[in-house]
Amino acid sequence: MNAWIGRLGLLAAGFGLGALVANLPAVAAKSADTQVDPSQKRFIVSIDEIRKNFVFGKEFRGRYETTITLSDGSSRHVTLTPMLRDGKQVVALDDNGGRTYMGWNGTTTNGHLMIQVNDVDTQLALARAAGFDFPDR
Repeated sequence: MNAWIGRLGLLAAGFGLGALVANLPAVAAKSADTQVDPSQKRFIVSIDEIRKNFVFGKEFRGRYETTITLSDGSSRHVTLTPMLRDGKQVVALDDNGGRTYMGWNGTTTNGHLMIQVNDVDTQLALARAAGFDFPDR
């Protein structure tokens, strides 16, 4: 199961940007539904340091929390919480007490740490639209 999610994450990272640009109107219309309960959405998270991969393609729902130790010995406590904020679908990113917001399909960097989040349903729809066939789960 985790290998499948990992392959999906890699596939999504490989062609997701191009498919997103090509299908932006359809994706924007689908993601405009603010009636979706963010705590019930499935997401995939990847967390990397320039020198090391800490988390790759791990699926989560509701909230994701981890503490990692960077190559310089410092620790980072990361919490991701999908939510609606001012009517917009966002993921709250708490990184050692600092809070920022990112989209449900976004990537952000903070120093040497890069965090990527993908909405599973959107990524599967993009992959299927591009001709890839994934089994329903």
